[in-house]
Amino acid sequence: MKHPARWIGCVLIAILFLGSGCAVSDEVRERAPRTPEREGMALALDDSTIASVQLHAGTGENALPILQMGQGVPLRLAFDIMSSRGRPLSITFYHADRTWKRDLIPAEYMARFERDDILDYRPSRSTFVDYVHYEYTFPNGTIDFRLSGNYILRVHEQGREDQVLFERPFFVSEQSVPVDMRVDNVLVAGRQYSSIQPFVRFRPSDPTASVFDLSVCFLRDALYDQMRCAQRPSLEVSPDLLFYLEPREAFSPLPVPFYVNIADVRPTGRIERTDQQSVPWRVWLEPDQAELGGSMVDPFLNGQAKIRSAVGARGEADFEAEYVSVQIRLVPPGNQPVAGAVGVLGTFSGWQFREENELVWNAQEGWYEGDVLMKQGQHTYRFVSSNQGLQQSLETGMPQLQNLLTTMVYYNDIRTQTDRLVAVQGMITR
Repeated sequence: MKHPARWIGCVLIAILFLGSGCAVSDEVRERAPRTPEREGMALALDDSTIASVQLHAGTGENALPILQMGQGVPLRLAFDIMSSRGRPLSITFYHADRTWKRDLIPAEYMARFERDDILDYRPSRSTFVDYVHYEYTFPNGTIDFRLSGNYILRVHEQGREDQVLFERPFFVSEQSVPVDMRVDNVLVAGRQYSSIQPFVRFRPSDPTASVFDLSVCFLRDALYDQMRCAQRPSLEVSPDLLFYLEPREAFSPLPVPFYVNIADVRPTGRIERTDQQSVPWRVWLEPDQAELGGSMVDPFLNGQAKIRSAVGARGEADFEAEYVSVQIRLVPPGNQPVAGAVGVLGTFSGWQFREENELVWNAQEGWYEGDVLMKQGQHTYRFVSSNQGLQQSLETGMPQLQNLLTTMVYYNDIRTQTDRLVAVQGMITR
């Protein structure tokens, strides 16, 4: 297959919306460079040397990257470069409206500077696979924000904004409006399981603000590309406003993701066998069944990897955790190959497909298999296929019952010419 990333990326956008953009060939990327003016969440694809990107609030590795203006915990960005030598890098910040269209100029949304250098990096210590670990925390003495809203950070070569290594979204909230949030489970025609219908009620802090300048978007887990918005409120609870998704727009259940814990590299749990004589270490997982989906008892990771907190027994896990070659196997219905290709993606790849993660058919065993490089810790992953029948089987497994549903309240402020994020409220649904 000439460009396997193309079909996998497009399947992902159409079905899971877990990645940050439809994967395209290098030729197309050169013709259409990523620029701040691009509409929607068109994030640059991760450079092939980038691994284990984490962006979260505070010390909770599974927390969403939401920053409260003027207070609250800072955001932590951590990542590795698969190299034996490190180098200073730069980070640049872009503001975006609620549809993720990048807007405004830096002076309008940055309180100090629009970019900074990432100078906190260290090579791995006593590991068989060499890598360099980077850490960056913000706001800081150089970076702060004067405006709330959606943001995108770009990590790139030092002083060269166009030489992109990766991009990630995050949020800056004012928390100026108290929000009352609830969810209902609704049955929608054509869906096997009930869907999640969110409701949110609040009273605008500015009574003179037009209700038509307010909108509410709902985010499930860390699926940023799958945010769904309600544009018009119900006035039946005046002076409060009530926003909700219509039943047909409610969140249909996702299948339970597949989970693996390689914090301890030994045969246990889903790990069938290991080989610590090879470099990198190797792990073989028990085969995954396409029709069954993941396990209902696995921990909820919110689409994000746990590394530091999962491998704490090894000391400084950021620098001492190993990169492990994990063999993943998928058994299709009837143990028969399908017309089309099959791939895997997950927390280890930032939910972006990489060509090396396309699986190959093992006729003797009756499954698809492939090796994936993961940093020691806890990860989740999903399979995608260009074959409609196999993809349908992958989608109809047991539904994921636990979700983090987050409400984003936006105010389209004529003074700032963009959407301010005036409140964020989250709740776990079960």
